[in-house]
Amino acid sequence: MLRRFIVTCVVLAALAAPAAAQREPDFATLDRGDGISHVGLDLAWIKLDPAPYDSVVHLELHGQYVLQSGLGFYAALPLNKSFGDGPDEGESDGETAVADLDFGGLYVISGPELSWVFRLGLVAPIAGDEIGEFATNVRGANYRLTDVALVDPVDWYARVAVSPMFHAHSLFLRIDLGVDIPFAEDDADAYTADPIGRLNLAGGVDFGTAALMLELPTIIYLDDDDEDPDEDVFTNVAVTARFMGEVLQPFISVGSPIDKALRDQVDIFIALGIQGVLR
Repeated sequence: MLRRFIVTCVVLAALAAPAAAQREPDFATLDRGDGISHVGLDLAWIKLDPAPYDSVVHLELHGQYVLQSGLGFYAALPLNKSFGDGPDEGESDGETAVADLDFGGLYVISGPELSWVFRLGLVAPIAGDEIGEFATNVRGANYRLTDVALVDPVDWYARVAVSPMFHAHSLFLRIDLGVDIPFAEDDADAYTADPIGRLNLAGGVDFGTAALMLELPTIIYLDDDDEDPDEDVFTNVAVTARFMGEVLQPFISVGSPIDKALRDQVDIFIALGIQGVLR
């Protein structure tokens, strides 16, 4: 599958014209890759219920740089901080946890209405492996389900994705189709997690100075041995508003899980962020 993806990218690159800057606003909870160079910072608060924590704050620095040819690279590094009242209140003490490093390359084919983003990246397991750190990262990932692979403190992941983006008049749409494939770095007998499929859907209305969006990120744990496939599919819903300045583009997003398994743990998340467009 990976070989076919690379061959497809090479063929499309040979046929494509150079990338041009796109107007399509960035979504908060989907893949970030597009044809515009930028750096950004996200801050999200995730309300949890029940214990061991009351809430988690998710802080993430991310960016990408895209050449006129359409070739580019990206990186993202999340940090999570959990809050609890401690054992006296039947909860755990809060933890601060760095998640995994996400980095790689992308190729963008830009058109007047339809554009394509191809991404090939890696997740480096730099996250802490203590129980509290892992639990904090897992709950912090509820803001961005599409990056749930970044909580694994053991495995590397190869990330392969393609994203068609449509933008005509005031309407825009995006679909992310991807898979995160775990592998052990050194020990062939080491435990590796299940591959994670990603199917993200989103759309919005561009009002010029601002954009309003509805987002549906979905992850699928590709476990053939699971007796209940419904327990492997998780979806969030989020409403996002982004101010479309020429240089600075702040946003606010509010969302929650759709499926019961996640709703039993997460009440709501609220995210604020800003990105700066690199000229």
